[in-house]
Amino acid sequence: MHRKSRSREGMVVRGMAWGGLTVGVCAALVPVAFGGLKWWTAVGFFGLLGFFYLFSANLANSVGDSLGYNWGQSLLRKRWERFVRERDGESEPPR
Repeated sequence: MHRKSRSREGMVVRGMAWGGLTVGVCAALVPVAFGGLKWWTAVGFFGLLGFFYLFSANLANSVGDSLGYNWGQSLLRKRWERFVRERDGESEPPR
């Protein structure tokens, strides 16, 4: 159960990080796509990539950790309750 919980937590953090990087790459390509390949578009490209890298890393490490931990703990609680019910021979959850 602990391994599954940790897996869910990591999935949220990695998903937020990769999502942020994907948005960053798309946003960084906009100056190159509309402005051609000039010195200022190259600077804009790498500047936006750097910004979105730092932004997505910080977002994943703060918001992603919190959301992932809460989701993993809720699943762990549900699985633990189900385990206890099965162990004690109960068929349905108490109301």
